[in-house]
Amino acid sequence: MIDLEVLRRRAARAFAGHSPESALARVRAIVGTSNLPASFEGNLAKTALDKLQNAGDRPTPRELAALELMLRMMRPAPKIMAAGLDKLSEPEFQQGFPAWNTFRALCQPLGASIGRIDVGKDPAGTGFLVAPDVLVTNRHVLDKISNGTRLLEEGQAVVGFRWLADDFEQPEPITGVIAFDEQFDIALLRVKPQTGRPPLQLAASGPKLEQDVAVVGHPYDDPVNNPLFTRVIFGNKWGVKRAAPGEIISVLPGGAQIAGHDCSTLGGNSGSPVLALDTAEVVGLHFGGSFLWRNEAVSAPVLSDFISKHA
Repeated sequence: MIDLEVLRRRAARAFAGHSPESALARVRAIVGTSNLPASFEGNLAKTALDKLQNAGDRPTPRELAALELMLRMMRPAPKIMAAGLDKLSEPEFQQGFPAWNTFRALCQPLGASIGRIDVGKDPAGTGFLVAPDVLVTNRHVLDKISNGTRLLEEGQAVVGFRWLADDFEQPEPITGVIAFDEQFDIALLRVKPQTGRPPLQLAASGPKLEQDVAVVGHPYDDPVNNPLFTRVIFGNKWGVKRAAPGEIISVLPGGAQIAGHDCSTLGGNSGSPVLALDTAEVVGLHFGGSFLWRNEAVSAPVLSDFISKHA
């Protein structure tokens, strides 16, 4: 059951306290009026916002769905460049993520420890270092790069730690498979010990509801499954390193093993770390999503337990 008060606060943060009319105009300016027609989804989202501001007035399921679409359209995906992580460009984004500049500074050294996993010339996902020679990604990324065998020899797949929009360095060979987990979609891969790339730190506890986070990875284009307005959010640079801010929108009760978030992700984000904006600690491992619909991550304690047992 959706918590309307949590949704109301999330909408207030996303639109920085602006009126439903101005928020809707901002979304239309981003995605184009043809993608958010005033006669249908646009008006439904506006009605949902109006109702949430009036205590006791519950939006309909269709209005809630339209508002959720609208909220997710407001999640940017700034690039990580050679000079560092981009600033947030719009006032709504800046007000919605007040810890962004703190995160930009914390992310500066850590970006070099998050890489794009390729097989041949094809991007397969993202991975990140948790030790100088241990790379974390998803089990389904391992399946892709090993053609389902879950075995790798050196150089069968590679990881590029500097896939930037304005810079590139030769990728490193992945040397083997350490372990994988079927239930939680985790894989640990071996790489040659990396110097000058600080391993990411895992948070002691899992993500919290409404926590500000960012997914750092390498989204690539999928014109078959993604709508045209993905290009407005992601521009025309695909497969390069980005940090997409959002927040934790759901946590399973009783252990918090799986969390949902609303960061902008595409194919290529599989295996991305979900980082807390205020500390840059890993609170989750992104493993699944569908643009503007859902995103799921394994919580840090589950990942930490798996790493401690196998690496």
